Amino acid sequence: MSVRKKTATTVAAAALAFTGVLGSAGQSFAGSNGQQIRFHDTSTVVYSIRIQGYNQNGASVSGCFVTPSRDTWINGWWWKGEVSVTFYRNNSCSFATYYGDEIVWVPTEQSGDWTTVYS
Repeated sequence: MSVRKKTATTVAAAALAFTGVLGSAGQSFAGSNGQQIRFHDTSTVVYSIRIQGYNQNGASVSGCFVTPSRDTWINGWWWKGEVSVTFYRNNSCSFATYYGDEIVWVPTEQSGDWTTVYS
């Protein structure tokens, strides 16, 4: 991996962590009022995703998340119910690089904290 790509990945991960802390709508109890999303890129061409839906408080929320690896855990954001996930071939959720989308059902309660979404 080139130094440029390593730097970009590190910066993206730091920005994602910072956004997750500031942008989260509060903490939820694990598995009891929504789930966090794990994105698994089966296509290997997705570099960002936009997630839109409802959080643990019932508020409509949306966020763009960089997906620097095959598996990306979107922590600090809790979702429940019907959630729309849009896939992009760049790291800025630009519609010019739209790849596809998926509607997923995120359970309010389950034994773990994560619901997996596949590209």
